[in-house]
Amino acid sequence: VHLHSADLFMTLVSELQHLSLEALRTLWQRSSFKCRDNWQALIDALPSCATEACVVLMKDLITSGEVEEDKVEYFFWSFTFIPNPTSGMTESLAPLLKSLRASQSCFLGVTALVHRFCSAHSSCDVVPAVQSVMKTLGEFLGGNCTVQDSEHLSKMQLVLKAIRNAGLAATSLALALNPCAALKSHPMEICLAAVQAFCHIPCLVRVSDLLPQVTD
Repeated sequence: VHLHSADLFMTLVSELQHLSLEALRTLWQRSSFKCRDNWQALIDALPSCATEACVVLMKDLITSGEVEEDKVEYFFWSFTFIPNPTSGMTESLAPLLKSLRASQSCFLGVTALVHRFCSAHSSCDVVPAVQSVMKTLGEFLGGNCTVQDSEHLSKMQLVLKAIRNAGLAATSLALALNPCAALKSHPMEICLAAVQAFCHIPCLVRVSDLLPQVTD
């Protein structure tokens, strides 16, 4: 029975991979009006589909609130394992980082996808979708990563972790990380996270010019 179920699941995934975004949206609309068993299989299969159309549909379901929170987290973590990300995927997912409800899995899932995309495209820093993601992360830094309270501290640590996670894509933020690591008035967690993020940026810039100098 389990083998049969696995075969059916893989068949469903294969079928989804051949559908356009319009066809996927139509399929979702039809299945969601029926019983839970009809659309549950579709939700389970979407993260394994790994096409641009499937990613865009997952983004649509996340923003519309049509799927439960545990499935949203499942969607985000699945972005980490997409073998061949596209700029279209990045463009679709970038706005999610601006949501007040953006979770750790959102930040890390999206930036992992960006990192993999950039690993396959040497000039990814000029891709508008990648620039959009990094611009959003840069805005969160607020100039020098100053935090006001423990909640803000946790969010800043997450943003710095996401920048580290982005790897190649984060080259444009190298200078912005300097004051985050340099101010002694910052909590140690922020300084450490900023240094770790900086160290994960490839040496495509003159590192000697960017290494932070500790200041008061």
